[in-house]
Amino acid sequence: MAIDPTPPADRVSKALQSSTVGEDRVTQDQQPTTVFRRDLQGLRSIAVIAVVLSHTLGVPAGGYVGVDVFFVLSGFLITEMILRDHARTGRVSLTRFYGRRVRRLLPAAVLVLAVTTAASFLLLNRPRAESVLGDAIASALVVSNWRFTATGTDYFSAGGAVSPLQHFWSLSVEEQFTLVWPALLLLLLSLLAARSARRGRIAVGVLAGVVVAGSFTVALLQTSASAEVAYFSTGARVWELALGAVIAAAAPALVRVPTVVRGLAGWVGVGVIVASCLLLTADSAFPGPWALAPTLGAALVIAGGMGGASRSLVVLTNPLSVGIGNISYALYLWHFPVIVLLPIVLPETLPAPQAVLLAATLALALISYALVEQPIHRSPWLERPRPPRADRREAWTEWRGRFGSQFVMAGLCAVIVASVGGIVVSPQLHSVASTQAAAPAGDDTEALAAVQQEIAAATTATAWPQLSPSLDDVIARSTSDNPARDCFQPGGMPDEGRCSWGNGDAPKRMFVIGDSTALAYSPAFRAIADQSGGQWRITTIGLYGCRFTDVLLEGDGDGVMESCADRKQGIAAMIASEQPDMVVIAEAFVGGHTTSGQDLSPSEIVAATARYAAGLGVGDRVTYLAPPPLGADLGSCYTQVSSPTDCAVRVDDTWKAFDAAGAAADASGMWTYVSSLPFSCADGVCPAFAGSIPTKFDQVHLTTAYSEHIAPAIRRLLAEAGTL
Repeated sequence: MAIDPTPPADRVSKALQSSTVGEDRVTQDQQPTTVFRRDLQGLRSIAVIAVVLSHTLGVPAGGYVGVDVFFVLSGFLITEMILRDHARTGRVSLTRFYGRRVRRLLPAAVLVLAVTTAASFLLLNRPRAESVLGDAIASALVVSNWRFTATGTDYFSAGGAVSPLQHFWSLSVEEQFTLVWPALLLLLLSLLAARSARRGRIAVGVLAGVVVAGSFTVALLQTSASAEVAYFSTGARVWELALGAVIAAAAPALVRVPTVVRGLAGWVGVGVIVASCLLLTADSAFPGPWALAPTLGAALVIAGGMGGASRSLVVLTNPLSVGIGNISYALYLWHFPVIVLLPIVLPETLPAPQAVLLAATLALALISYALVEQPIHRSPWLERPRPPRADRREAWTEWRGRFGSQFVMAGLCAVIVASVGGIVVSPQLHSVASTQAAAPAGDDTEALAAVQQEIAAATTATAWPQLSPSLDDVIARSTSDNPARDCFQPGGMPDEGRCSWGNGDAPKRMFVIGDSTALAYSPAFRAIADQSGGQWRITTIGLYGCRFTDVLLEGDGDGVMESCADRKQGIAAMIASEQPDMVVIAEAFVGGHTTSGQDLSPSEIVAATARYAAGLGVGDRVTYLAPPPLGADLGSCYTQVSSPTDCAVRVDDTWKAFDAAGAAADASGMWTYVSSLPFSCADGVCPAFAGSIPTKFDQVHLTTAYSEHIAPAIRRLLAEAGTL
């Protein structure tokens, strides 16, 4: 979302009221004058305030629609600039167009990308910092929206910490539009318009209208199928920019609309945008169809200001709104890195931390606006056509005189901000301990006791021990080192032999089935099989994101819902055929709803799992192994300046509800229920490590190393329950 900052991008030709309205042809020597549209700067201010407040404070809930307002604005300004140049010269210079855009937008964006990436490596854990670097590269290549779509639909990335550069998705959408749209207009105007400004505008308006209709249809379809994909989708968003292009093409007709009507349109547009911010929520179908509201509101404001904004529209044209609009691009660029990164180093006892975030965003925006954005924007750099040498020297002399004192003042402000930041941040730095807890030894009873001691010690640790593998490594690996990973992937039925562990001729047979929770437990059960002295053959098989219930629950991940029903049916048939000595079901303790939209409570989900278990035909040989309670969000809590207490969390209420339902089903004879608390938490607190091993690589899933580590403890708990 390139929030084009200041004029000349939003100077609208007064010639629309003369040469292009009354005449069908504009000759090259006609030089239209321009007028600064204060209402557009005010519209920018409303949009950026909505976005920043929504992200920082959480209100207004629909503040994200500010992005859609910017899309319409940008589509209008890009198209209007091209049409204005064509009307004046009879041609379109793409070199000049992109030169202006590079000077206006690129320097500030590069600065934010560089600073955010450097700060991420200083503050965040290594995998997350490397991910931010990837985000920065994708943003620089204007494909970050595609990257965020890919990572957002990756099951094992779900719930991960947000990127400080995630807001660059809108910039990518806009720049993708900007790379294609001017070339299309150049071709269209060359083929159809000749020297006729009127004919050119009609052709552009028709083309833009077709894009609006087609892209909005895509938005409706994609939002219905996958709202997360639609939100970042170029195809589902480009209609908003094309709507602005329609307004630009219709400018000659719009200036003939009576002033009173245009003034009313402006006020209605502002009202619609404000209402969208207040009434829409994260659950609204977006971008299709609800993005229509803020985009039409923006279109009304833009159209209402043709020929001069209404004098009564002071909410947009007052000096404060215009001033905020001038720095709106910088505010947008800086606000998200500040929101994500600054809280890491702020003292927990700091009063009004959100006010600090807003102040820091404003300070950085003003500094970069004064030191980078405006000086480069106004410099003779990349000017086309290139002026003679003497004129260039004069232009640079004028530029130095204009911005020299500004550099000094902004630089002094930057030093002050950095000094205050250092004072605030320094007390937050933590030392890292190198102590290592003893590993468990002895029989299963001793092993379980040792794990419990490690968990208890970790809950009170104030410094990170030397972990092996490191938290950085396990976060980066995710499930890549889990030996059963391929046995839980979407697609066709996995090969049973490749998902089985232990002696093929073992007298006892076990299946471990379920979603990614069962996958996370697989290394433990592989160890149990390998250490059974040839007594157990254990198959671990399932599908991540797929609950093993007798109803189909919505799941995350590409291909999951397409595979879920068949996978459950195939595994049930396999178990019914082999009649194993034991079946272990392990699933996430999280709420859910059916594919028909019915929300199910924890007890209803557990009952649905029990009904599926009853259909396996193995009688009382089913064990329901609870998942570990949700852990902390490691992407946020584990940083270069955090301590273990930042990543230790209490058992959540949802887990407790599932635990009670699972135990009740045990009491009713549906299965044998085994709790995970003995190897996960101590006194209701669940740490991020035990001994020298990280317990999870995200909020939900056990690390492969810890799963293997607790194999004797799980074996002991199963034995105590009488199932092993």
